[in-house]
Amino acid sequence: MSAYWETLSHNGVNFPEEYVPSGLTIKVNGAEAQLTPLAEEMAYHLAKKKDTPYIQDPVFTSNFMKDFSKLLPPAYRRATYSEVDFSRFFNQVDQERADKESMSKEKKKSLAAKRKNSREALKARYGRATVDGKEVEIANWMVEPPGLFMGRGQHPLRGSWKPRVTQDDVILNLDEKTTAPAGKWKQVVHDHNSMWMAKWVDKLTEKEKYVWLHETSPIQQSRNMAKYDKAQAVGKNLDRIRSKIEEGLESNDEVAAQVATVCYLIDRLGMRVGDEKDEDEADTVGASTLRVEHVQIDGPTVEFKFLGKDSVPWLKKDTPPPAVVRNLKRLTSGKSQDAEVFHHVSSQMVNQFLSSIVPGLSAKVFRTYHATATADEVLHSKNFSHAEDLDKLYHAKEANLAAAVFCNHQRTPPKTWEQSLEKKKERLELARASGSEARAQKLEREVDFYVRTKNYNLNTSMKNYIDPRVYKKWCDEVGLEWAKVYSKSLQKKFSWVSPEDAVSEPGVGVSPPASGAKHSP
Repeated sequence: MSAYWETLSHNGVNFPEEYVPSGLTIKVNGAEAQLTPLAEEMAYHLAKKKDTPYIQDPVFTSNFMKDFSKLLPPAYRRATYSEVDFSRFFNQVDQERADKESMSKEKKKSLAAKRKNSREALKARYGRATVDGKEVEIANWMVEPPGLFMGRGQHPLRGSWKPRVTQDDVILNLDEKTTAPAGKWKQVVHDHNSMWMAKWVDKLTEKEKYVWLHETSPIQQSRNMAKYDKAQAVGKNLDRIRSKIEEGLESNDEVAAQVATVCYLIDRLGMRVGDEKDEDEADTVGASTLRVEHVQIDGPTVEFKFLGKDSVPWLKKDTPPPAVVRNLKRLTSGKSQDAEVFHHVSSQMVNQFLSSIVPGLSAKVFRTYHATATADEVLHSKNFSHAEDLDKLYHAKEANLAAAVFCNHQRTPPKTWEQSLEKKKERLELARASGSEARAQKLEREVDFYVRTKNYNLNTSMKNYIDPRVYKKWCDEVGLEWAKVYSKSLQKKFSWVSPEDAVSEPGVGVSPPASGAKHSP
């Protein structure tokens, strides 16, 4: 493996301020209980969640009490959540909110300026690294503060305490000639084959956490471009890839047949591989981890229904080739509902099979390819050369939505969604009443698109899945500024896209995900 850098220096990471105890206490079954500084900090964090649904979640409160009760006096360590009175902490949080609301605009402005100045000073010290003589930004230079673990979806650890990270937990990555920042670091290494600046093990999840260079750094820019180049390679080799998958589907070798069936689901239906996840996700289901209960076979039609990433419902119907149906029938027959369908398959095996066809190809690359192909197909489905910019912009959004739907990038709508919709409708009615036809048409589209995207996160596909060169090429074709489609932060992320850049032959290998596939609404 070639080295990412020759010289690397930085000032380590910034740690959050220590909690300052206020001396508050709790009551357990009416009896006063003193708290250690850490227990007080935990109770305060719980109080900050008092007006959220989390506090009504029995798993959340149970996990909290498992950690919190260990810090209580021995007589109270068996206390349940309902037996503890946190009202003093709740009152403190209410008072802090009231004080903030009653604060004058001048005071708020002054405090905001102080916070900004403080953050800028910290960023100047910790937010930059020097790589091969060039100064570059560091992405996450502030260590995550301690707090209640929220996770994504119905994570089993939600509500557990995420302990404070200290200097002796952290490993720094520097070049051999750079003097390490002052302090008692766990270790200082000189790993030229890695891009991380610092790392530590999360004490709750036992997963490694990393500090990376900012996505605008040359190293990250190159890596980002390479990801989309790999996705292009899928399109150029799609016929060969699918031919190998079809061969595997008919194989008499049980492992080969199972791997090929998983690859079919990843390619044609856009499933994730299954046993690859981030540390703040629950154990979710994907192609390689499907259970019998997730598969319903009805003649030539197969329905897949399960909770995917972030515990989001995943539902699609497909009419796959007979070999796929035969394999699924064989692999589900005689098994219990909670048994794995593909008991011989792991993500490593899937990726090894795919990379044997196209070097560097993995299951993740398929989703990038299909998201890009889906967006490209929608973008070129109509002629917008002589349309208004507003029409072009909404068509660009439609392409992004199509990619988000394919990838199943669903979300829980924000609490204020209904309120925001009403405000948009009010503005629409005012525009109609004023006779402003152009504004009314614009607002009609805004309301319509807002409703249709209620359950979808469009940022994920735009930021991580759709090759920006597809949009660049289309924008050039229809005469739309690329900057109108991408936010300023995404323009920085994709600054490797040159003014002349575009995906070469974006349609190569593009075909519908599956002839019989149907998305859930």
